[in-house]
Amino acid sequence: MNGQSVNEPKLLLPSRSVGAATLEQLQDWLQFTFRVENQVAGFRTGILAELTRREGVHLTENNLRETGLRPRGKARSELETAVELQKLPKTSEGLRDGEIPYDNARILARAKKRGEIDETELVDKARTQSPDKFAGTVRKYEQQRSTDDGMSRLEHQRSRRFAKIRTAKDDGMTVLYGRFDPITGALLETALSQKMDELWREEDPRARCTPGQRMADALAGLVTREDTDEDGKRPRGPRLLLIADYDVVSRELRNGRLGDGTPIPVEKIRDLACQSDILPAIFRGVSQPLDLGRSRRTASPAQRIALVARDKACVGCGATANWCQSHHIIPWAVQGNTDLDDMVLLCSRCHHKVHDDHWQVRRKPTGKYYLKPPLKHNRPTATRRNPTHRQRRSPFKQRK
Repeated sequence: MNGQSVNEPKLLLPSRSVGAATLEQLQDWLQFTFRVENQVAGFRTGILAELTRREGVHLTENNLRETGLRPRGKARSELETAVELQKLPKTSEGLRDGEIPYDNARILARAKKRGEIDETELVDKARTQSPDKFAGTVRKYEQQRSTDDGMSRLEHQRSRRFAKIRTAKDDGMTVLYGRFDPITGALLETALSQKMDELWREEDPRARCTPGQRMADALAGLVTREDTDEDGKRPRGPRLLLIADYDVVSRELRNGRLGDGTPIPVEKIRDLACQSDILPAIFRGVSQPLDLGRSRRTASPAQRIALVARDKACVGCGATANWCQSHHIIPWAVQGNTDLDDMVLLCSRCHHKVHDDHWQVRRKPTGKYYLKPPLKHNRPTATRRNPTHRQRRSPFKQRK
């Protein structure tokens, strides 16, 4: 304008207020914001890549931090993603068109940085999967293409492990955080969930801790405990669920993975057996019946293993299996059976949706279970609940 650059972009928005919009308009507008957000991210990655080519990494990163007010770590991550996306033309095009979310584009960019990938094979899934699911898809893809069953990837992840402890300046609280390879992370999560369950059982039901407080207490208890228990024995290691397929032709285990589906090298299974109680996934074995009918009200240990192996997480929101309960699709009280096909994993929050808010467990043609919200005219009117209602049940105990 008048020979000068104007950095004041304008976005044309609907003139109607959100309060006056129909439900269909609100849904369309929400989808519109997602698409615009992706398009802007795609445009910015192109700008950052070109600035890097002209001015170098350090000047561009400094520019991003000063003009975009980005933290150092976020600025560096955005810059690395922008550079790698130049090697992924189909992903970059999908991002600029608003069809691929930025988080999925970043996942592909990082995979490209780790090694060669077939962009065509993954880009369509990047358009349709959430970042959480797509990250798992890419991990499985890399594992399958690995020539060493993913051992080099696991070693690389382990080389990047770190943990920090510091004192917060504002309130003097101690802050602890870290990053771990998937196997170590699964062991930590399993040990914490078991300790949290123990603490929940010891608590006064009238004065429950929050889940965050209970996890902090569990972590402190595990880190500061003695090497032996009251009987002079070493505490038992966490019970870790490992899954592998047995190839009857080669008589070898293949496709090793954790309970949530995270792929791991089969070679590591032997090492883990020395550290933890290994729970193998056995489906319909003679000694482990998984269809118990009405002979038992709660899921057996074998059924619990099979549920985790099948569902991997809460079928409603994807919460980790360690925080889930076994839920009867057809309630026991109305002649439901304790069979594997009649049970799913649900976290406490999604369990309340089913029992209190009339959500329904449904099954897709692929066999995957999911939660379906109630129809609008069938949704219950919001009522004030007893504030202690959600604290009466253990997040690890089954709810019938």
